[in-house]
Amino acid sequence: MKKVVFVFALFLCSQWVVAQNGNLPGPEEKRLKLGFGMGVNHSIIIYEDIPGKAYSVNDPGIRLGIFAEYEALNFLFIAPRAELSFNNGKVDLSNQDGSNSIYEVMPISLDLMAHFIIKKEGGRLSPYFLIGPNFKIPLSQETVDTTEFPTAPDFAIDFGIGVDKAFRSFCFAPELRYSYGLLNVSQNPRVQSLGFHSLSLVLNFKG
Repeated sequence: MKKVVFVFALFLCSQWVVAQNGNLPGPEEKRLKLGFGMGVNHSIIIYEDIPGKAYSVNDPGIRLGIFAEYEALNFLFIAPRAELSFNNGKVDLSNQDGSNSIYEVMPISLDLMAHFIIKKEGGRLSPYFLIGPNFKIPLSQETVDTTEFPTAPDFAIDFGIGVDKAFRSFCFAPELRYSYGLLNVSQNPRVQSLGFHSLSLVLNFKG
């Protein structure tokens, strides 16, 4: 986690140095923009075919990422993204002896996205809509409270809305995004079918 924070700090510093160079074009004039984002997410676990009592726990998590945004057409932008997502979704399973088992669902994942953004630039405030694929790769999930069963990778479709606010040397873009998982990510034999969705609020900074 410390390495992630350090890398993002270096990225922030590099963006600040570029922004201070008055000979470079402003963010509204560039076809290619680089940036980073940070925000919160809320896991949504959908399951079925679980014997005995079970219920899902969906708590907030955080996410950090970097991205590029390229203007392909006047209204169409291509935005590849890579984000680390710290999720807090789990399934509480009742055992035959009366005890409970916790199955953590993708506690940490690397999300690789290819978003297509539709917006019309030209003003200081530009609303936009995004859609695109999201490949979720689960990372190490060794914790004290979880079972030994991991989570399988997932392929999702992302939908979102946001707004670009242009400043002198950078753009600020709050974004609300829903990720709809398409695959069964369960590798727990007691959970036959498990889908993983999430709702995220991300604050993007680009320049």
